[in-house]
Amino acid sequence: MNLQRHRYAFAAAALCGALAVPQAWAQTTLQLINEYPATSITAAADLQFAEAVRQASKGAIVIETLQEKRNPYKGDAQVSAVLDGKAQMGTLFGGVLGNKDSLFLLSSLPFAAKDFKQAHALYACARPALEQRLQALGARLLYVTPWPPSGIWSVKPLHSEADVTALKIRTYDATSKSVFERVGAQSVQMPYSALAARLAAGEVNAVLTSGDGGAGRSLWNQLPNFTAVSYSIPLSYTIINNDAWNRLGKPQQAILAEAAKKVSAASWAGVEQRIQANYTRMRDNKMTLDTSPSDSIMAALKRAGAEETRAWLKANKLSDKDAACLSAGGA
Repeated sequence: MNLQRHRYAFAAAALCGALAVPQAWAQTTLQLINEYPATSITAAADLQFAEAVRQASKGAIVIETLQEKRNPYKGDAQVSAVLDGKAQMGTLFGGVLGNKDSLFLLSSLPFAAKDFKQAHALYACARPALEQRLQALGARLLYVTPWPPSGIWSVKPLHSEADVTALKIRTYDATSKSVFERVGAQSVQMPYSALAARLAAGEVNAVLTSGDGGAGRSLWNQLPNFTAVSYSIPLSYTIINNDAWNRLGKPQQAILAEAAKKVSAASWAGVEQRIQANYTRMRDNKMTLDTSPSDSIMAALKRAGAEETRAWLKANKLSDKDAACLSAGGA
């Protein structure tokens, strides 16, 4: 009898152990893709997000950040990768998402916001509509990361409208491509992953991007001049595939949502400081910075920007509420 009781006790203990081990050791891994380097503001935010999730979940949720060369998907392929579930999460530049749904270009319309306060107001106003559009695509918005204002990196300094007209410039979305074409420049929209080869071949002699984006790619090696035209304050959107989100338990979803909230707040709070940090790096690398572009350059860009914004609004037929968000942003 004692032997039988020992056997039952042993079997019960073994069963409990078998049930407990998967719970104790179960780990959820989610891949987060981003085509920008770790030094960029968006990739840095992703690393902060991954660490916040790790700490809050005590290691039970692992965010595997695949950045720049480790990210197997480039440009538009990143959007498909997340929506199809090949990667569970992605931090996607607004211009890339805008190729799927043009509402994601709202924040990067030319001169839509003059500062980060207005940029945040524009985003906050449009967020419900953006979340609805993402749901329709099959994804959920976790957080956004603002970029420092976009300027022009160029081979030669820009002193006048004629200098801008002479550019062969890489732009980052359909809107910016059209704006520079309206000015008279040759403009090509391409992802960062395609830029190095085009620069080396002399097919482009300028790039529209922030000091942050250019510094992360060491663009000063080919483009030693920066003109701070503050064209826009674009956003990157960190999204998660709906199926991947729904497979998570409520406690796991809460951990991701709270980490996302904190990282987004930190990004908005810290982005302004990155501008001066970028300028310091650029000057350290012998760049020439023009932080007060000529009136003729600004007039030409704002004129073309206003024309493109009117055309964009007409083509996209926004709801009255979404269109009013531009006023919230200051445009």
